[in-house]
Formats: sequence, structure tokens, C-alpha cells
Amino acid sequence: MKYFLGAELRFWDLLGERISISLRLYLRVLAHKRSMLFIFLCMVALIAADPSGAQSYVPFWLAFVFWPVLFAFYLAITTSLVLLVAAVSRLIPNLRVPLPILGFVTLIPTVALCETGLHFASNGTIEPDFLGKFLSFFFMIQGVETVYFRFILPEIRNDLDAEEPSRHLVVGGEKVELTKLLHIEAREHHVHLTFENETSVARARLGDIVAQTQTEDGMQPHRSWWVARDPAIRAERKNGRLVLRLRDDTEVPVARTRTDDVIAWLQTHVNPAE
Repeated sequence: MKYFLGAELRFWDLLGERISISLRLYLRVLAHKRSMLFIFLCMVALIAADPSGAQSYVPFWLAFVFWPVLFAFYLAITTSLVLLVAAVSRLIPNLRVPLPILGFVTLIPTVALCETGLHFASNGTIEPDFLGKFLSFFFMIQGVETVYFRFILPEIRNDLDAEEPSRHLVVGGEKVELTKLLHIEAREHHVHLTFENETSVARARLGDIVAQTQTEDGMQPHRSWWVARDPAIRAERKNGRLVLRLRDDTEVPVARTRTDDVIAWLQTHVNPAE
């Protein structure tokens, strides 16, 4: 389950901006109070705007039930598709899905439910107009999602980072404070840990240590290395190979098979604006 939750979701938004987020973080973002407020405001706007023009044919109170249910239906399908993308991304690590395509697929059953529901609620007065409503809803959703991903999501990420409690790793039977750890190098049966102001050696397996971390904590660019997330990390080319230069000037090699994953991780967690 932890392996699945750590899947990296990569998207393109309407304006071509790259968005990357782990499945675990996506679920936390979805439940955040800023997201809840944004969803509530969207529902209020839908009720007030009445994009389907149904208020003249159905009771006004029905809108307070219909639109929230429809929005919840849309959100449930979107989340299901995100879970599918997370599963596929484990098989295709560099998969990046355009958000407009995700919205296109999600809207097909949503608009069908909308038009069918309004047809029956109005006793057949409102004739289904699937194509017309689909196009109007599609462009509306793209605008709303662009605002969310460009202006709301970054603030939520900042909130979640600030709320993150102090965490520890167990290395060789001892607790190690994760926030002070810079990098770990495996040498034979021992691991060399480098902190902000000290170093230490412990008898342990690097794989056991990495298993205690999350994608947001750091990255394993090479089978013998793990590096903590740090804005000071810089990717460089040396003799044709990608290396990571850390804040203490340590050069960490990047395995050729992990190059794409490392670059994607840097874009997501180190330099998200680049």
C-alpha cells in the first residue's frame, strides 16, 4: 500500500505547465480545508449561475441537492482516474497525462447524468443536449482547474509542509532525526550518514532505511546513495553523466536507469517552479 501511495502523478495543465504530485500528497490536498472551501464556492457558483438553465422547469430547492450530488459524482470519477494513473505510472514511470484529457473523460458520464437527471426532474420538459452542455462544461472546468492548480494548490502545499511534524528514522537500532539528515551512502555492510553538523556510521542496510521514507523526504538516485530533499541540490553533468551536487559540495552519482526519475523528482520537490 505504501508503495502504491508513493506513486508520482505527473500532469500537464491547460497552459502546458508541468504538475507533479505523489498520490499520498494528492489525497491530503483533496481533504485540505482550502480545497473544501474552493469546492464549496464552486458549488455556490453552479447553483447561482444555473448553467443548465433548469431553474425555470424544476423546483429551486432541487438545485441545492442536484449540483452537490453532480459535483461529488464528478470528483469521485476524477479520483478514480487519478488512482488508475497512479497504478499505470508504476509500470510507465515517465507517464505524464494532460489534465484536459482527464477532464474530458470524467465529463462524459457526468454530463450524461446531468442531462438525464434534469430530463426526469422536469417531467420531460428539458430535452437532453449532451453535446452542447458537454462543451460548455468542459471549458468551464478547464478554467476552474487552471485557477486551482496555479493559485490554490501551491498554498496548500505550503500549509502541509508547515504542518509536517518532526520525524525520525531507525538506523542500526538508533533513532535519527530525518529533518537534519543530508545524505546517506552505503559502503559494504555499513551506512555513512551526513547531517548538518556531523557524520555517523551504522551497521544497516540502505534499503531498510529508504523504506521508512516518503517521496517528499528524499530520493535514491543510485543504489548506494539516498539524498534528502533540499533546495540547494543542483543537477550537473560530469563526463556525460548526471550527478547531484549537494549543499556540502558532495557529488552523488545518478544511475543511468534512474535519470528520468531523478529529474522528475527534482522538478517536483526541489525546483517545482522550473
